Amino acid sequence: MTVSELAGEAFLRSSRIISKRLSRATDGLQTGYISDETLRRSLGGRRVAEVASRIREGRKPQLTRGLEELASTVAAVKEVFPDSIEESRLEAEAILSHRINLFGGVYELGPKIDWHRDPRVDVRWPLEHYSQVPIVLRRGADIRVVWELNRLQHFVALGRAYALTGDERYTEEFLLQLASWNDSNPPRFGPNWIVAMEVAIRAMNIIAALELFRGSPHMTDEAIDLILKMLLAHGRFIRANLEFNYRSPGNHYLSDLIGLFAIAIIVPEFSESRRWADESARWIVEEMDRQVLGDGVDYEGAIGYHRYVLEIFALFFLMSRAAGLEPPNRYRERLEAMFDFVRHYLKPDGTAPMIGDSDDGRLIKFKLWPADDQSYLMSIAAVLFESEKFKQSNQIDEEAIWWFGSEGRTAFERLAQGGQPTSQAFPEAQIFVQRATKSDSGGPLYAIIDCGDHGARGHGSHAHSDALSLEVFAFNRTFLRDPGTFAYTASEELRNLFRSTAYHNTVRVDGEEISQTTEGELFMFSSNVQPRVNSWESTRERDVLDAEHYAYRRLAQPVTHRRIITLNKAEGYWTIEDIFTGEGHHQFEFFFNFDAGLEVTLDDRNCATVRDAGATLSIVPVSDLKLEARIEERWVSPAYGIRLSSSAIIYGLVVEVPLMVIFQLRPSERNV
Repeated sequence: MTVSELAGEAFLRSSRIISKRLSRATDGLQTGYISDETLRRSLGGRRVAEVASRIREGRKPQLTRGLEELASTVAAVKEVFPDSIEESRLEAEAILSHRINLFGGVYELGPKIDWHRDPRVDVRWPLEHYSQVPIVLRRGADIRVVWELNRLQHFVALGRAYALTGDERYTEEFLLQLASWNDSNPPRFGPNWIVAMEVAIRAMNIIAALELFRGSPHMTDEAIDLILKMLLAHGRFIRANLEFNYRSPGNHYLSDLIGLFAIAIIVPEFSESRRWADESARWIVEEMDRQVLGDGVDYEGAIGYHRYVLEIFALFFLMSRAAGLEPPNRYRERLEAMFDFVRHYLKPDGTAPMIGDSDDGRLIKFKLWPADDQSYLMSIAAVLFESEKFKQSNQIDEEAIWWFGSEGRTAFERLAQGGQPTSQAFPEAQIFVQRATKSDSGGPLYAIIDCGDHGARGHGSHAHSDALSLEVFAFNRTFLRDPGTFAYTASEELRNLFRSTAYHNTVRVDGEEISQTTEGELFMFSSNVQPRVNSWESTRERDVLDAEHYAYRRLAQPVTHRRIITLNKAEGYWTIEDIFTGEGHHQFEFFFNFDAGLEVTLDDRNCATVRDAGATLSIVPVSDLKLEARIEERWVSPAYGIRLSSSAIIYGLVVEVPLMVIFQLRPSERNV
């Protein structure tokens, strides 16, 4: 950081310490609630009934175009996705019984929901001032699970079901749970006020639910009065606790800003709304410039978080334009580039690779999707930019209808279907996608290679120890894959296991991590890894990436790892050349980590065969070197908090550098 940034950071930290101490000294369990008089003053003397009437009538503004014209949006969803009616009803019925979906698992929360409890391990966080509540409570307990429940995204599921069925029981449940949450979570007390990000996401979902339920007779002045008080308390907390820092502001800060902006736009009657809207809009545009690289990749370097911040930037773009606040052209161009990155990194089956961390974070969930399914983003991009290249299917996704309404559906259907993405380099992020189409090789074949650093200006937070690692997809399934995340604070051991070198498809030297961990630091590595890309070539016949990293130069006898990955498109296979230069004898371990559900075998020539019912991947050592090979048990995490059994093959040898080891990866369809 510059001297001025260092000074600014020091001032921010000291100010926050003082602010929290003052808040702790003066706050009480009841003092943070918004009173009738406080709300009246913020509304500038307007009656709640006046604001409530505007909301019920659906007069602008709304979060999305689809929520503006709710009746036609619902009609479009019913026509295009008739099965969604029953699907939403079943989800809502589960919520009525307090069976809530969290990270792909359904948890029974009992007759009275405990909003402070991790239901997986039955551990409860204390109702203390937010400045005193610990994030890590004890082994196995995960505050991220508590936060997921308290984002209140299941309120949107109830609202969707109400919009599609008109069942008033869902409105009643929404209001009962909202009152229960409000009573159990006094402003600035308990785990759900620790960070402004969670407050902001919760506010977004309360707003979305309000808009879905607004036509219900149960949405009385009294009900909307409670929601207005909650939104005002949420907005004031966010503004007082913005998670900005000069070093590497990230997705937390963006969440704060979009939450503040949404409250200001949706309730313009608040006296603070104009200031909140102006400030947050200006800062979001600044963060697009700061946090998104020129090639459209979120600078934290994690695919899961790219999706999350993309939803923030896209919703801001939609809302700000509807409010007459046109973002600059550069914002639009960078946003389109972000979607284009998604278009290229999506695998042929519409799933996303698992580079870096993912906690399955979403801003608003109009529909449940598997954690790794990001295909719906293409429908949103096609309508948002009226662009054929993003139309990867002839049918719009339901999520996009909730965003854009029936007019968005019509706009989507007018577009011709775009061509399939091809091989692509993202040079600033140093991420590369190799593809061969079905006509070339019987594929489709796909690989994504991560040559990026720790992200966020090298400081990292959501990077893994994975330099030069790759994922491989062939014949409609993933073979080689990154492991996912599984856990953050619940277990330091598992956190570090899933981000370790051994769990990625790269090479470990002398048993040392590529990126070194520090005890107690769950979101940082001790020093940045800065791989260098030597060359990238993509032609009709082949894709060749040549890159290297220097993490092992820290060894007493330094080593440089250079990796050349070639996709032969005509014949449909990959060659991986690992080249090591430096000094001395070293132990080298070459890791190939497989997706769950695959059968893995080794033959007497150390050739590996990885198969499922429809396809096979052969891993063939080409070198004459005597490699030892073994199969090890592994885990993969398709969603946060979930792990599935899998396998890895590790090739190893101890030898003096220089060294070259070559493998071929040969996929094929199985004969049935």
